[in-house]
Amino acid sequence: MSISQSVEVSEKKPPSRRLLLWSCYVIAIAAITWLIVDGYSYYSTPYIERPHHPDYRVFRPAGSRGLLYGYLGAAMMIVMLIYSLRKRFRFLEGLSSLQSMLHFHIFLGIMGPLFIVLHTSFKVQGLVAVSFWSMVAVAASGFLGRYLYQQIPRNIIGSELTLQELEKIKADKTTQLKLRFQLDDRAVDKLENVTTRFASGFSGGSAKAVLLLLTDDLFRFLARRRFMRDVMRAVPLPRRELREFTRLAFERALLLRRVNLLSQIQQIFHYWHVIHKPFAIIMYLIMLVHIGVAIWTGYGWAW
Repeated sequence: MSISQSVEVSEKKPPSRRLLLWSCYVIAIAAITWLIVDGYSYYSTPYIERPHHPDYRVFRPAGSRGLLYGYLGAAMMIVMLIYSLRKRFRFLEGLSSLQSMLHFHIFLGIMGPLFIVLHTSFKVQGLVAVSFWSMVAVAASGFLGRYLYQQIPRNIIGSELTLQELEKIKADKTTQLKLRFQLDDRAVDKLENVTTRFASGFSGGSAKAVLLLLTDDLFRFLARRRFMRDVMRAVPLPRRELREFTRLAFERALLLRRVNLLSQIQQIFHYWHVIHKPFAIIMYLIMLVHIGVAIWTGYGWAW
């Protein structure tokens, strides 16, 4: 498998894996929603009146269900650390690809906090509140981290590609377009001009460039339509070939854009780690103290 093919595979999950991932999200969100609805009577009761609620011993944080939610959430938050270990230790490479592990990490990073929210019965206070809001900060910043991660071209096992590898992929894609659609040098030059304009509209510092990139991606359909219009004007082709040609040309343009912004994105990704990690460390430390104290005082046991 060539490097170019590896990148395409790494960016496009197989349909079966995508279906499995979305099925997990749908089932998990449906389960969480049902649990909230089932305990709504208790959760909507004012804090001061909750001890008199008939389900107090079930839904309170130390109740039978409350504890189960807490342990489930904590277990998910701990298991998701496997991704961090997978990134650091080469002997774990056989476990799974980084891409798959990241999807698993994100899934647990969303579901774990939701179970913790149920464990708290929507009442957060004291030292645990620091851990809770650190968890919220970790989960929220995780979405930005996921976006930045996606912008850094990687191979099929999730390792970053070098500039030399990226240049080779770019050249391969150009050759692919040239041979498949029988483009002459003039058409290739025009396509290159359109692609360069598309990939170079992110000037300024790293933060500004990433912000512009994020905004552009939120409205990618507009950018794609604009790019396709410019390509069709520059390289007239038979109608039956236009759709496939513009698709391949747009993929190549996105790759070139990532190459152009690689250093800025890597810089922001570095700063993101600096912010993300301290919140995660605080969250885990207080969570472990909280679990230890709960078990020591007897509140951490359901029996």
